[in-house]
Amino acid sequence: MKALQSTVAGLLALILAGVAPAQTTSSIEPRRNAATVCEWTREVAPDSVRAPVQMDIHAAYRMFAFKSDGSIGYRIRSKFPFAAFLSYTIYDGTLVHSALLDRDIDADPGSSNPFVQNALVHPLYRAYTITVLPAGAVTDASTPNPIFMPSLRRPSNAATVLLAQRIYLPEPGEDRYGGIPTPTIEPFLVSDPTTAAACPEDDDFDDIADQFGNVSSHFSQAPLPRDGRIRFYRPPVADVPFADGDGFQDKHDCTGYLMATVFPDRLAVIRLPKVPAFFDNSAIESTTRFVPPEGVRYLSLGSYGATIMGVREHENIAGPEVETLPDGSATFVAIPVGSSLPEAVAVINKAEELGYNVLPLANYGPLIPDGEGAQINPFLIYRNKVATEGFTGNIKNVACFQGTSFSHAPWMYAASPDNMGGYAPTGVECSVDDFVHGSCGQEFDEARR
Repeated sequence: MKALQSTVAGLLALILAGVAPAQTTSSIEPRRNAATVCEWTREVAPDSVRAPVQMDIHAAYRMFAFKSDGSIGYRIRSKFPFAAFLSYTIYDGTLVHSALLDRDIDADPGSSNPFVQNALVHPLYRAYTITVLPAGAVTDASTPNPIFMPSLRRPSNAATVLLAQRIYLPEPGEDRYGGIPTPTIEPFLVSDPTTAAACPEDDDFDDIADQFGNVSSHFSQAPLPRDGRIRFYRPPVADVPFADGDGFQDKHDCTGYLMATVFPDRLAVIRLPKVPAFFDNSAIESTTRFVPPEGVRYLSLGSYGATIMGVREHENIAGPEVETLPDGSATFVAIPVGSSLPEAVAVINKAEELGYNVLPLANYGPLIPDGEGAQINPFLIYRNKVATEGFTGNIKNVACFQGTSFSHAPWMYAASPDNMGGYAPTGVECSVDDFVHGSCGQEFDEARR
């Protein structure tokens, strides 16, 4: 078990290293008169390692890891991205401790937040400042957008903190960070916020990796299909370390994702009877104003597992990329990566004829690439983020299973019309022959259990 934890800890470093290194101080333009500007620990473009931290290929991530003794705060200065979503999240261990979503971030004086009702999506000035503070620090009206660290731990009287920035679905033509410069990080003394402080040590990241390593020992997936029926479940946060979230989590909470585990040698055909309305930022003009959709800000269906995939494989289909049918539904066909070329071509042609979306289906294999021990089945993740209040199709309407083994959750914990209305994803398994020449994947019987 210690060997597995060590491997996972090393993998986290690789994952968070991604394909883009952290910015050096010389590449960051510090604010005038700022005495110190710290580096982000990692910038992450999730195009390589896929498991067990499952990132969305339409997103980009920045990580800042540090230890806190309660005496130093940090100002994050940046601009709102040209993208569908922005958030900042602070983790206590692997759980969300505090978070700021884009719509709740006040813009700097003279700037505008493009994620609030009726604001211009492309304002000329779009700057903001976030203040990262130790637990219990006193704030007032002059403290912009405070977000708080976990409490100090004994006996060290310190807290190990991970701050994550997420940016989803940049506008066409922008880089995956939404076309904005790297945010600056300015440390200051909490006792005197006008006085600059020193940046944290580089090795603070090691404690974050250690926390991650302690999680994989009880990794479990959603239940496998039964009787050819594919169901989607909400994973507990204990099985998805550093999951995204919009507020405090404890070990009894569930994530905001839906996961369906599948077999690697069958086609997985997934149907959304209704595709939620979402923020379509594919054709923004200078006069476009932000109107929150009566649905969700962002949605996607992605394929994950032991196979290392990336953007080229079209493993994740999001927002404007989703092909819908005239009745407002969408169907996705996931093709096993081991399929022969004639089989794959036949499925793709049939999917095109039916108006279905196509993505690859990963293999079964080691949880850790090139590792030993725990194995992982291919699985699909359905995301919808920032749901409108009261929206029937909100993933959080699906109950959170609290049993000892997520892989044995009863079917009543799955997404269904009972908890998500017509927005609940459902699926069936098909052979290539039954999909291409029969009716499999064209009939979805909700009454079938």
